[in-house]
Amino acid sequence: MNSQLLELIFLSEKRKDLLLFLKGGPKTINEIKVYLNASAVAVLPQLKKLRDDSLVFRTEDVYILSPLGIAIAGRMQAMVSLLNVFGNCYEFWISHSVECIPASLRNRIGDLDNCTFSEPPDRTCLFEPHREFVEKLSISKRIKGLASIFHPLYPSLFLSFAQEGADVSLLVTRPIYDRIKKEYQAELREFLKFQNSCFYVCEEKIEFSHVVTDRFLSLSLPFFDGTFDHKQDVLCFEPAALKWGDDLFAYYRDRSEKITEI
Repeated sequence: MNSQLLELIFLSEKRKDLLLFLKGGPKTINEIKVYLNASAVAVLPQLKKLRDDSLVFRTEDVYILSPLGIAIAGRMQAMVSLLNVFGNCYEFWISHSVECIPASLRNRIGDLDNCTFSEPPDRTCLFEPHREFVEKLSISKRIKGLASIFHPLYPSLFLSFAQEGADVSLLVTRPIYDRIKKEYQAELREFLKFQNSCFYVCEEKIEFSHVVTDRFLSLSLPFFDGTFDHKQDVLCFEPAALKWGDDLFAYYRDRSEKITEI
């Protein structure tokens, strides 16, 4: 895609939004005005630019994408979503390691569009689980968690969720499992008794942690130097993000050993 075409598409929010809107099918000028919340004076010049470059055609009273426009708009949404993710709290993304996520999921990171970030805890709760995180877990009916770091409150916390009837699947690295087995064996034995609980151990190196439920996704990424960030997590609530979280858990579950007894 040459620079002239890139400028045509991305240097105007209206043109970008127009192409994505027309991707859904032919639209009248009134439908376009309502969608963009703009007057005809603001919309028509942008439509003319797209028509001049053969991305949009006008047929009677409707505007439609040309074959070239269809090809471009079909690829635009993924790029727009990706830019939205990284543009949201840009300072966070440039300081954290994204490459530790498997390539197949990293290529879909645009699915985390509309993500937010947890509030950093104050000094009195610096090493406790985020309050917002625990509150959302407590009302979730399905919980899948992948842990590359150990927190002493987690064994009893996730055991309590299983006891309350939530479907809980946990996946940890071998070092985390060895510590749980040594220091929290009673909680682990109790957890394994429930039909609504599953526990997996992965031998591969995992540098991030995440939890996905029927309500939200929480993703903890390390800093570039490998240091774990215990202050701020990525939070997502959109269906596409929850599907992304489910697929990320499944990626490692398929590479892990299921533990049924100690």
